[in-house]
Amino acid sequence: FFRVSILFALTMAQNRDFPEVQTLGSDELKTLIDDDVAFEQFFNNLAIIKNRKALNEDVQRGNEDMATANLSMKAEIEALKEEITDLSNVARVQKAELDTKLARKQELMERHSPQVLLGRLTTAVAQAEEHSDATAEAFHQGSMKDEAALKQFIQLYTDQRKQYHMRKLKLDGFVDMFGDGQGRP
Repeated sequence: FFRVSILFALTMAQNRDFPEVQTLGSDELKTLIDDDVAFEQFFNNLAIIKNRKALNEDVQRGNEDMATANLSMKAEIEALKEEITDLSNVARVQKAELDTKLARKQELMERHSPQVLLGRLTTAVAQAEEHSDATAEAFHQGSMKDEAALKQFIQLYTDQRKQYHMRKLKLDGFVDMFGDGQGRP
């Protein structure tokens, strides 16, 4: 039935697409319908079928050539993949190091910010003054009655007042340079 359908289609289209059928007589058409080998030979010798087969063969050869070319690049592709993996690992390690360094930088920036330094310096000035005041108070209370205790008091009190004034000068310079930490110069 399939062959009859093809021959019918070929006969109907004989004037347009299949000039090979145009030259066949009715006996030859009958032979093609009845003889499978003759039909197969006739069908395979049609120009359109030959062109189609040649086209298929060209496409197949092209595909084979591309596959061969792709396979020939396999080692290079694998080496490049490995290189990318290695570079990716290096980049990941370097990013982790950078993140650690950035976190450390942020910590240092916060710890040494003008506001924090001003607070520390203000506390240090207040502590130095408290220590010298406590030493003076102990002297006034009379706990240092002999000459050695007096010399020791003078030395201790002088050192404490020097420390207080040095810290106070630093605080004043800091405030002049950076302001008082509340937006006032």
